[in-house]
Amino acid sequence: MFSYFTISNQQLVEQPTRESSTIWTHISNPSEKVIHQLAKEYNVPHSYFTSILDDAENSRSEGLQQLTFHKAVLVLLQFPHEVLSSSGFIRFDTYPLALIITPDLKIITVSKQPPLFFNFLREHVFPENDITPTMNLFLQVLWRLVTAYNHSLTKIKAQLDELEGQIQVSTENKQLYQLLNLQKSLVLFDAATTANFKTLKGLSETKMFEQQHAYHHHLHDILVEVSQAMTSVHIQLQLVQQMNNTFSAVVSNNLNNVMKILTSLTIVLTIPTIVGGMYGMNVPIPFAENKNAFLFITFLTILLCVWTIAYLKKKNLL
Repeated sequence: MFSYFTISNQQLVEQPTRESSTIWTHISNPSEKVIHQLAKEYNVPHSYFTSILDDAENSRSEGLQQLTFHKAVLVLLQFPHEVLSSSGFIRFDTYPLALIITPDLKIITVSKQPPLFFNFLREHVFPENDITPTMNLFLQVLWRLVTAYNHSLTKIKAQLDELEGQIQVSTENKQLYQLLNLQKSLVLFDAATTANFKTLKGLSETKMFEQQHAYHHHLHDILVEVSQAMTSVHIQLQLVQQMNNTFSAVVSNNLNNVMKILTSLTIVLTIPTIVGGMYGMNVPIPFAENKNAFLFITFLTILLCVWTIAYLKKKNLL
């Protein structure tokens, strides 16, 4: 799927087809045949496009050591994507996004999954400054990508807070499954943000960004945002690990309490069974000739049950 955009009145405008004014082309889930055609059409190395086909592709950059773009530049970063796990809970995966700047200063982005943060770009009003439209858009894509992690981490934190409220009464495993999904998301975020930071740090140390103060200033803000996401990921990952241990202990303890109560009730209910069994034997027994024997035995049985319940409560067994 192809999407074409140009900038008009400081905002992105989608175009039905590729035109001379097209500044940004986004390609979603391209096939091998389409990738081969794109490499020829845009004069871009074939590997720049195929990098997104591997979900485990790490963040990297190519072609940055040039002051002017004589050849295409690639910045490959990982972005978060919200999915529904097989257990029915929300989970976040990470996928590669290829950002390519062509020699004619056009931007091409390629991904297998549609990045949700692109919707923010369409509504964004680009400020008037001395940065070229291409670099302005390029930096905005980077900014939206790194802030997408913080938005996702906010959702994860809300789920953790909700789970924390359920911890006292939990006797089921579904909370553990949900924690497992959140933990997996945070592990992926940890690896992705660390790799993204290294790539963006390398980008900030290139000649182009070192010599252009405006570029360097915007990229500094992006690096700060990535650093904040990394810190938040580490904190939440530790919280999830501790909560996971706590949940396991609480579930086990709650189940032990249930079993303790059931065992105590079984003991109490065994008393009438024993008394009834004794008086059901065909042998001479006390009060056999007494017409009030049934009431007396019933009263005695109830008394024994009450005394047993009081004793078990005193010993904190009921």
